[in-house]
Amino acid sequence: MVPRCVLKREVTRRLHVSISVIVRLIQRFTATGRVQERRRPGRPKKKTPREDRLIERLALQTRTASSSIIRRQLRVATNTNISQQTIRDRLHGFNLRSRRPAGNLTGLRYRDEILRPLAVPTLQQMGPQAVYQDDNTRPHRARVVNDVLQQSGVNRMEWPACSLDLNPIENVWDELDRKVRSNHPPPRDVQHLYQMLQAEWQALPQRIFTTLVNSVRTRCVECQNSQGDYTHY
Repeated sequence: MVPRCVLKREVTRRLHVSISVIVRLIQRFTATGRVQERRRPGRPKKKTPREDRLIERLALQTRTASSSIIRRQLRVATNTNISQQTIRDRLHGFNLRSRRPAGNLTGLRYRDEILRPLAVPTLQQMGPQAVYQDDNTRPHRARVVNDVLQQSGVNRMEWPACSLDLNPIENVWDELDRKVRSNHPPPRDVQHLYQMLQAEWQALPQRIFTTLVNSVRTRCVECQNSQGDYTHY
């Protein structure tokens, strides 16, 4: 029998939507027997034809542009803040697709830029009781990554196949991303982005980390109850 999480991911891949959309539709159907959203009072949101034309033109001008790049260019051009998912939806309506960023993490980069210079030396200094926690994203499970961890004698935590949201650090990255986007203009270059990230990281209150660490037990219980499937975290 195919796990539910695998089926959901296949649906998201075919429809080009996030897994949270699929989960919301399932929850809505379970509660109401229908997937259509109830009509809401007030005027419907109005799409701007100028924004649509600009999104299409930006995607056609640079075929390798990701939705985040198009979003940033659109914000500079129109001073509007549209989500990446909205941009992907509109591109889908034009029979276009955004591309993944060229700097996407690979197993080789993960090994050479993170594991060997940073993670492995730190774990070895911590001693034989140290346990390395990552997740099941594809670069983390590449053969070159498995080889270097085994050769280094690193103890690796077992991880449920469909439970990326178990890791509290994902919530930290989300908070950091929102702080950078709300408190700063678009970065001029990678160095400028690094400086903004450093400043916002230092400004994150300790209570965020304490709350996330204290949530680990609840995360594990919810993951177990859902048989390793999606949790609300």
